Amino acid sequence: MSKNQNRGPARRHESVPLGVRMIQLPLMALILTLLVEFLNRGMDMNRLFAFVTGRPMYFLYSALIVLTSLTFSELFKRRRAVLCTLSLGWVALGIVQYMVIKDRTQPFCSVDILMLKDAFSLITIYYTWPQIILMFGAGFAIIVAIVLMFSRMRQRRRYNFTASLLTVVGFVLLCFMFSALGVRTGFFPRRFENLVDAYNDYGFPTCFCFTFGQQGISRPESYTAEAVTQILEDIDDDGGELTYPVFDEDDNLNQPNVIFVQLESFFDVNTVIGGEFSADPTPTFNRLCKNFPSGLLHVPTIGGGTANTEFEVLTGMNLDFFGAGEYPYNTILQQEAVESVCTDLKEHGYAATAMHNNSGTFYSRNVVYPNLGFDHFVSLEYMQDMKYTDLGWAKDAELTGEILRALETSDARDLVMCITVESHGKYADTYEPREGDIEVLALPEGVALAPFQNFINVLPATDDFLKDLIHTLARFDEPTVVVAYGDHLPALELTSEMLSTGSLYASRYVIWNNYGKEFEAPDLQAYRLSANVLKQLGFSGGVICKYHQAADPTETGEDYLDRLEQLQYDILYGDRQVFDGETPYQPAAMTMGCVPIAVTDAVYEYGRLLVTGENFTEFSRVVIGGQPVQTAYIDSNHIIAPLEARPETFTVAQIAKDDTVLSETEAWEVGN
Repeated sequence: MSKNQNRGPARRHESVPLGVRMIQLPLMALILTLLVEFLNRGMDMNRLFAFVTGRPMYFLYSALIVLTSLTFSELFKRRRAVLCTLSLGWVALGIVQYMVIKDRTQPFCSVDILMLKDAFSLITIYYTWPQIILMFGAGFAIIVAIVLMFSRMRQRRRYNFTASLLTVVGFVLLCFMFSALGVRTGFFPRRFENLVDAYNDYGFPTCFCFTFGQQGISRPESYTAEAVTQILEDIDDDGGELTYPVFDEDDNLNQPNVIFVQLESFFDVNTVIGGEFSADPTPTFNRLCKNFPSGLLHVPTIGGGTANTEFEVLTGMNLDFFGAGEYPYNTILQQEAVESVCTDLKEHGYAATAMHNNSGTFYSRNVVYPNLGFDHFVSLEYMQDMKYTDLGWAKDAELTGEILRALETSDARDLVMCITVESHGKYADTYEPREGDIEVLALPEGVALAPFQNFINVLPATDDFLKDLIHTLARFDEPTVVVAYGDHLPALELTSEMLSTGSLYASRYVIWNNYGKEFEAPDLQAYRLSANVLKQLGFSGGVICKYHQAADPTETGEDYLDRLEQLQYDILYGDRQVFDGETPYQPAAMTMGCVPIAVTDAVYEYGRLLVTGENFTEFSRVVIGGQPVQTAYIDSNHIIAPLEARPETFTVAQIAKDDTVLSETEAWEVGN
């Protein structure tokens, strides 16, 4: 009995010799790295083998990162439970990476964690309910497994915490030393300009960890007050003479409306080498490109990240200088007002309106747009009688009327930034033919047929919207310029070699106008587009705009980019030397919608509150005592709320799907 009592405690505690653990951890790290890289490469064994054998040092560095994370288990008494939890974490990250690149091409970065709210709003579009239930079930099972591991796995009776801490610190320092040395020697790049290629070249653990803490723009080595002053002087010296228009009724051609139309996942499929189709899915856009000035537009993203193309076009800033995978809409622009094409044109008397037939809270646009200088934001919640695709995306056809309304309700000339959404993915893995569908006759090897077939059959609706917009504006009685472009290529397993443009990041833009003005459209980076258009219209702007206008439109040399990086850093994170220390930009007093939503009458009878008013939409909700109540949309002038008792007062609010209140009317008293 005495012996059994002495043996009992020993069996309840872990006792793995240090030598065994020193073999166990590296082996686990290698196995985990192989598994994660297998998932990172789309579960393609050939690509995994090519990485391990072709770039062994990068594979081993990724394994070192995984090993370093596993050494943290040595700090805890419940070493095995922590080790298993860390291992599950790496497997989970690998699975997430596999799912992300499959659906959007752009890899999973640490900054994506900031976008979880937006990601959850799209989950029912990209996955079926059985898949969603399976994912949440797997997540719950992992949590249960972790709890069970911590409650049932043996813990160590005693261990040398100091030695364990020194081991962890040593491995962390080793990782930092190798990464710093790698960047200094060129083994690793200073920044990942192409995340898709970077994750393939350097491995998931390396790239994912490198993106941690990479937000904003690092201080350039050449950044000084003198350097910024010299850049400003060079802008003044090299900018040339701009002809500024005289704004009066007799000379209004010099002040046209300017409309940027950003088309979701839109590109000319005829650029796919070896692709053959029964009809052209985008005849309007291609005809415009043939008959009006058009060029390639090099965008910063693929498969997703609409807001980043939008950011470059609006601000003239190069996204490459920010952290890997960063969305400035979710970081710096949440609190900083900046120069944009809005602020540039508002200095010349323009009104600025943003328009997007998706939720106003997506990418936090309702928060960011005032900092970009927009006066109005017409989001889905302010559009009437919208129709939807089978996936739930709003159709683009209604945008023509919304653009026309913005132009007609403004007393000034207008800048309109319109972002479409109908052609957004996901493009299903199965295809069901419908009458009138365009047929894919041939595709390059390696491109899945069904998703591509689904993709080309959502393009015509967006192209038809563009056709209707151009026909409408051709008869509009104000001079108007339209700049239309695709925001990025879709996630369809394409490669650069499959495209006649030679790049997955090459979209196309076209400049159309209704008053016969001649434009030039050289191939451009997205961050050069607005400055180039404004210069041809005779407008200058802020520092970034002037900097671009002072250089050749196609300039992308190292000195040009280095000076642009200095300007961006100074404006956003530095001493603001360009503004003598204080930014001239303040958030605009933006209103949601371009026409007011108002209550004109309310009657309570038969247990219902009938509200009469103006410009109601399906997102209009009656709010009583600060709480939204169930509301039925009848038409733009009537909504009904079933209530048990007559309220004294109420308001009507526009409420997004995530329950964010975007705007609210004045309180209305209910009569007897």
